[in-house]
Amino acid sequence: MAPAFMDYIIGFIVSLAASFLNALGLNIMKRDHSRNEALPVEYQRHEFLRVSWHIGLYLYAGSQMFGNTIALNYLKTQWVAPLGAVSLIFNFIFAKMLVGTPITRKDIYGTAVVIVCVIWIVIWGGRGTGEDAENDLTLDRLKSLYLRPVFIAYFSILDVVTLVCLFVGLYAKHCLEGTLNRRVPLFGYVVDRRRLQKILGMCMAGIGGLVASQTLLLAKSGVKLVTITLTQANQFTDSFSYLILVGLVATSIIQIYCLNTGLKLADSVLIVPIFFGFYTSMGLINTIIYLNQIATYEIWVLALILLGIFALIYGVKLLSQAKPDPSASMESLEIGEQSQSHSKQKKDYTVTEETLEYNKKPNGWNEDDFENIKL
Repeated sequence: MAPAFMDYIIGFIVSLAASFLNALGLNIMKRDHSRNEALPVEYQRHEFLRVSWHIGLYLYAGSQMFGNTIALNYLKTQWVAPLGAVSLIFNFIFAKMLVGTPITRKDIYGTAVVIVCVIWIVIWGGRGTGEDAENDLTLDRLKSLYLRPVFIAYFSILDVVTLVCLFVGLYAKHCLEGTLNRRVPLFGYVVDRRRLQKILGMCMAGIGGLVASQTLLLAKSGVKLVTITLTQANQFTDSFSYLILVGLVATSIIQIYCLNTGLKLADSVLIVPIFFGFYTSMGLINTIIYLNQIATYEIWVLALILLGIFALIYGVKLLSQAKPDPSASMESLEIGEQSQSHSKQKKDYTVTEETLEYNKKPNGWNEDDFENIKL
């Protein structure tokens, strides 16, 4: 059996196992958040004090840290993120089993669209005609890649957009936590609390996906530096190599924070697909620019990749559709019953009042009096 094929098999198996643990960890975290929110306020605890949340966190972090690290040794960077989208299938299973999340048809359709788009992107993303630039990622090679004007311009814009979105999200979260009212003031507007929670959860999932796509690149660079150091020559002879490791730790913490915040605010069947959608599509684009491989792709191939990204956004839109809220329906039913009861009481009161008025007539009732009674 060819070594290249064996590398692919090993990478695929490791990626599949990581996806399983990934989805399991995220849904354990979501179940823990749901159980904590169901308690009275005085009994609720911060997630750092809850054992179940820690278990979910370590499963997710371990799957990302060790699973992706091993997979990156056997697979191309642009393959690892799409293969990780298999966790969307596991996510459905665990969301139903552990959290009890109701699964709608649009959830199924949206997730199916996301999975198909991920497969589409990874197929066309591997159609580059150049040689694999990841085979020789030495420290000097990494410096030359990171210091290119195109790389600096692209990632500067990406990081600025990501940070601005993150700070806006943090401000919205602050406004949300600052009041218990159903209407939350935000940037001069008043927003429905449930709607803001859902939108904020989606935004944090998207931001987490953007940050995770950069974590993937830094992980690939770090893994290659460590591998070359262990097998050939020491690559940690410059502050630049340690800066890569610092960036890897920082982006890992930010993506976990964004994911955790998103899971607090919305269902995992919404948060996880959005996260992996951004993670996959931006991971591919980042890798192409990072490795300077744009010229190795034909125009029509890039167009098909963009088509897959736009279709993926449509899948996210399907997942974001509003679900029927049983509690809201019961509340509306109770209000309707109270309104009908109040109306009936008012009608009975009118009849009684007029009846008393007519009873005061000295001559008693006649036929004209019955016609004047307002029922």
